[in-house]
Amino acid sequence: MTQASNRRELSAAEGFDSIFEMVKVATESSLGMHRAGLTLVLGDIPNDVGAYHEMGSNAIVMNRNILRVVERVSKTRARRNSYVFMILTHEYLHSLGYTSDRQVRQLAKQIAGEFLGPKHMAAEMAVRPLDQFFPDMRVLGAFRDKGGFETVGRFDSKSTPYIA
Repeated sequence: MTQASNRRELSAAEGFDSIFEMVKVATESSLGMHRAGLTLVLGDIPNDVGAYHEMGSNAIVMNRNILRVVERVSKTRARRNSYVFMILTHEYLHSLGYTSDRQVRQLAKQIAGEFLGPKHMAAEMAVRPLDQFFPDMRVLGAFRDKGGFETVGRFDSKSTPYIA
């Protein structure tokens, strides 16, 4: 697939599962690495953390508060999906064993650049502060939903079709 078709697919993607499939394809194409069987959890975590992956676990925990702010201030699905692509790529790299955040940011930029184009928003989000893309985040970032944690039901489904 071409970068242009990848950009169209990302812009039209509905849901975490389809975006994560693109992350896995892009990462395997760029680095030749793959991992299956991950779970996505949305949680009420401190707003200075976009997401995290605890080494050795099979879960990516994404900050639901920041995601809600991004959804609220994004004018397009493409913008919101670019954010999700970047966050999932970053944490997927951690799940593959990369521990240095500096290295992960550079690899995420490389992967997104190769897959979507070097000037694509997701590639830039990998290495620049989010408030440059979502200026309202400074004001809305204090929002907290205090809703605990929620496992996303359909995630990494091509790797784990046996899990409901």
